[in-house]
Amino acid sequence: MTDEHSQVPSTGDQSVSSSRYTAEVGQDPALQTTTLSLSSTDQSNSSRNTLVCIAPEFGSNLFRFRVGEHDLIYTDQQLLKKRDYTGNFVLWPFPNRVRDKRYTYQGQMYSLEDVQRPGNDAALVHGLVFDRPWHYTQPVIGQDAVSVTTYIDINTESPYYTGYPFDSRLSLTYTLSGTELTVTYQVHNKSTRALPFGFALHPYFSTFADKHDVFVSIPAQAVMEADDEMLPTGRIFDVRKVMYATYDLREPTPIACLKLDHVYTRLNQPALSILDYKKLAMQLHISATDDFTHLVIFTPEQVPSLCIEYQTCSTDAINLHHQSTALREIAHLLEVQPGETYSGAISYSVVFTA
Repeated sequence: MTDEHSQVPSTGDQSVSSSRYTAEVGQDPALQTTTLSLSSTDQSNSSRNTLVCIAPEFGSNLFRFRVGEHDLIYTDQQLLKKRDYTGNFVLWPFPNRVRDKRYTYQGQMYSLEDVQRPGNDAALVHGLVFDRPWHYTQPVIGQDAVSVTTYIDINTESPYYTGYPFDSRLSLTYTLSGTELTVTYQVHNKSTRALPFGFALHPYFSTFADKHDVFVSIPAQAVMEADDEMLPTGRIFDVRKVMYATYDLREPTPIACLKLDHVYTRLNQPALSILDYKKLAMQLHISATDDFTHLVIFTPEQVPSLCIEYQTCSTDAINLHHQSTALREIAHLLEVQPGETYSGAISYSVVFTA
């Protein structure tokens, strides 16, 4: 869906370009959907040519981030067409799980029981927008970068509005500069009361054939304890202590050694995580603005990927927020006052080591 002020049609292909940067709005025949493509060409080294693709009708899923011949985002096209968990999808306004699919905010109780997700996880919500169609605006090309913006509105016509009745707009601006992609989010509160939210991206980063040759490091000093439903108990473990050292990923660790689905916090600033592809002599640097206080490390068993999910809050932040002062700090639920906006950004940058 295009913006009402956009000059880019939603059917057919249209591309614009500069000497280095190109943007295209087109139809992907395999996915049978509109795609937004941003590309950067390095005339002196084709291994640094970069392509970014977003599917606005599939939840604004960032399903491709290709540098040279390497697709750094793992995407199962069949799952993407089902709007399932693959690629790099958006978690808003509730990253990950909400206990019992219920929450209380400013004395009012809300239910998310109507939200249905794949699998049998009774608490998993993953937000309300990753499987919804988004709008997009005309790409913008400059001398140093190319960008495009997608957005989705929450209003009385939205599914699950009774579970999250806060009129608002979430916008994402994807900016490609060389081999660095920055995703800037902005939340605009259009309602007459405070709006609570958390934001995250859920990327499946490719590990390719051999996980023994891919290393990860993250700047986290602590990990959150979770119960049997993968919900936080409120306890935090210091990974610098010997008894919790198995969770310590501050130094590069082979992905093959990991079996995790954990929320990390107490991030050092700048909060830089590194995915090091040793055989490819290439690193993926993942960073974010300081509103991102948590990150999830998830090691899927069935697909060659690793999830490094930067979050502005803990899992179930909407419930932890009102329980105590200590839990409020741990939760880090963000709030936007009526008529105001809030923004932050996540960056993915490819660095060559040889």
